[in-house]
Amino acid sequence: MIGAILAGGYGKRLKPITDHIPKTLVEIKDNYTIMDRQLFDFKNIGIKDVYIMSGYLSEKIEDRYRDYNEINLHYLREEKPMGTLFSLKNLMENIDDDVIIRNGDTVTDINFKNFVETAKNKNYGMLMYVTKMKSPYGIVEFSGDKIYNFKEKPELDYYINAGIYYIKKSIFSAFFREYIEKDIEKSVFPYIVKNNEMGVYSENALWIGIDSEKDLSTIRNEYKCREDTLFGYVKHIYNSNNRKIDEYYIRSGEDIKINEKGIIKMNYGTGYINNDKYDGSKIFTVEEPFNISAYENTCIDIIKF
Repeated sequence: MIGAILAGGYGKRLKPITDHIPKTLVEIKDNYTIMDRQLFDFKNIGIKDVYIMSGYLSEKIEDRYRDYNEINLHYLREEKPMGTLFSLKNLMENIDDDVIIRNGDTVTDINFKNFVETAKNKNYGMLMYVTKMKSPYGIVEFSGDKIYNFKEKPELDYYINAGIYYIKKSIFSAFFREYIEKDIEKSVFPYIVKNNEMGVYSENALWIGIDSEKDLSTIRNEYKCREDTLFGYVKHIYNSNNRKIDEYYIRSGEDIKINEKGIIKMNYGTGYINNDKYDGSKIFTVEEPFNISAYENTCIDIIKF
């Protein structure tokens, strides 16, 4: 299995930040870029080779990761924008295995192990991660001429393409057909759908496409006091009474030991703390290291004594 990152965009909506660096090298916290996070995801599911499909300021990417030795990085540089279909055809001419492809401007907490296992166990040639669409505007609900509710940018009952794909080697040939359009969403994807070769994967987890200063502010705020881990993340925060709280996010299927003590408040999730089942509503008090087995994505707060 190969990893690949589409990293050739100009990032025009993030100017002037992207005047001197490509968007994928924008920092989401000090010395931690979007691509750092994406390579972290790939490394944690055992991927050894990642192809960077670069273009604009590609030399900046190569300079940053020149001494990176945790994954073998391969660069496919475009001298001028040729469209995502050209990029993927170029990629597929250089690999001989299934591939996970992701857009170079997304950060997500989805469980990539589950994503890969789901893709391998389905008969589809391609699996697309989809996420619920969030309204860019506040929603006004009214009857007649009277407003009765206002929802600030709610999630809608629609799903969007989240820019993460598992593509099996068996359907690479679909990308080499003749198409008029240069972008995969308008060319090869409709063909794959028509041939019943595309499935969807959905998971309730953080996903942000960083396409504007507001998106960047959102992800940087998320990363205040946050440390990414093999099982999810840990945040070190304080409540209104200045009591320290460690927030743990544990992906589904993970079994971890936590060396903390305090009052555990469940935010959401199901599984076991030691031998006690939790369901998102219980409060536990622990005075020694404990184990968590997460059946689904879990978030807990540990309020220190």
